[in-house]
Amino acid sequence: MTGARDSSGDIGDVSDRSMTADVRIPSEVAAVLRYYVYTLRDPRDGQVFYVGKGIGDRINAHVREAGADPQSERAKLRRIREIEANGQAVDLLFLRTGIDDEHTAYIVEQAVIDAFRADHHPLTNLVRGHHSGRHGLAALPAVIARHRAQACPPIDGPVIMLKIQNGWRPDMSEQETYDKTRGHWKIAGWVRERAQYALGIAYGVVRGAYRIDSWFPSEMPWDQGKDRWGFEGTRAPELAHVVGTHVRDAFPNQVMYRRFMDGYAGSTNPEASPV
Repeated sequence: MTGARDSSGDIGDVSDRSMTADVRIPSEVAAVLRYYVYTLRDPRDGQVFYVGKGIGDRINAHVREAGADPQSERAKLRRIREIEANGQAVDLLFLRTGIDDEHTAYIVEQAVIDAFRADHHPLTNLVRGHHSGRHGLAALPAVIARHRAQACPPIDGPVIMLKIQNGWRPDMSEQETYDKTRGHWKIAGWVRERAQYALGIAYGVVRGAYRIDSWFPSEMPWDQGKDRWGFEGTRAPELAHVVGTHVRDAFPNQVMYRRFMDGYAGSTNPEASPV
């Protein structure tokens, strides 16, 4: 019988592998479902690889798109073709149905995507979700800084500010922020000798503050001959109050680092736009 399981527990006849993809959502069912949020799951390993929102028969569109565009290199469509080449069908799963409007569906979709991201689960989604940068996944300090980044107060002692926003994420852990800040940088020898503190700056906001204990030359192959350095350090509890404050007036867009060897006088701009 088609679909019967063999003694190993696997489906013996997979000639109906496309059956799930061929099931259309009747109009009367679509009317009840309204907007919904769904996932695509790989039956080979049980891993979700895509999260989306839709209405009507949207949940089926990806499988049809993969079949109609065999030259596509998009990760989602490539995964679908691999599943079908293995004689199986993509698992189409609804996470939430009966959503009244598209705006709410976007919110639910983004929350689900961010939940997977928080668990470091890879998805093939090309975007992170609707308004993710403004309302999505972020650690507590980053959320506060989004809405209330006050001006950075004066800092006593020689300090350097290092722009880390290339690759910075609002959900980064303290260790990840430190690793991002510590190197590697093109810092003159006299600055390395005098600097006591280093601040990691992303989007004009202080994300971490560290004491500099020592410097080491970068051993990364791409840094060879470029005189780039990293530092060993520890958190600076005496500067904990500056984390989450903004230094936008001291950090023009094209500048990667600033040095204040006589101390930082503090931000002259008391207002900060949300980040």
